[in-house]
Amino acid sequence: MRDLTINSVRAGRPAWSIFLNTVLLIILLCNSYSKSYAMSIETDFIENTEVLGDIVEEIEIANVEEREEVASTEYAIPSSYVHPKTGNLMIYNGGKTIERTSKITYGEAGELNRLASPDTDGFMKLDNRYLIAVGSRFGTKIGQYLDLVLENGVVIPCIMGDLKADQDTDLTHTFTYHSSCCSEFIIDEHTIRADIFERGNASLKMSLWDSPVVSVIVYEQYYEEA
Repeated sequence: MRDLTINSVRAGRPAWSIFLNTVLLIILLCNSYSKSYAMSIETDFIENTEVLGDIVEEIEIANVEEREEVASTEYAIPSSYVHPKTGNLMIYNGGKTIERTSKITYGEAGELNRLASPDTDGFMKLDNRYLIAVGSRFGTKIGQYLDLVLENGVVIPCIMGDLKADQDTDLTHTFTYHSSCCSEFIIDEHTIRADIFERGNASLKMSLWDSPVVSVIVYEQYYEEA
């Protein structure tokens, strides 16, 4: 019985060896296939990402070129101004006040405000731009496009919806002297957010707006009703 057992073990060794080699070969083949498949996926992902990047870059370039085609003038906003009544030097702290659209019912300004509609916070918008009132310094007309550039780099796209009266502004007709602001956002008093309406501060709309206006860019482009 002992000899038979030993012979059986010896006879089984080649079979066991063949089995192990077969298993190892299968593992190697599977590993090789998975690496090849992964490399194929990775290559496709990289190629697709590069194509997407090229498309995005082309769109950005096109947008820049489109903006450059429109003539514009940039006006620097000072950090202070002289109060026209008292002669005191007033510091501009970045405030942006509000004006009710219901009070703008006259002429082209009234027509433009009737075309606009409030956003979710009650700010009047037209052509995806905020309606604002500015002083005569900028030489803008009703419906003209302009951007407010903030100190933190944020750019607010706007459209002129009303003109500030010269008697309400400083000597340069930039700031409303009783509120120390250079821009008044036109709002719908029925849907305006309560905190903004109570404090009269448009900068409360979002934290990124809580920054002084450092320049106003006026474009030679106007809203055209479709």
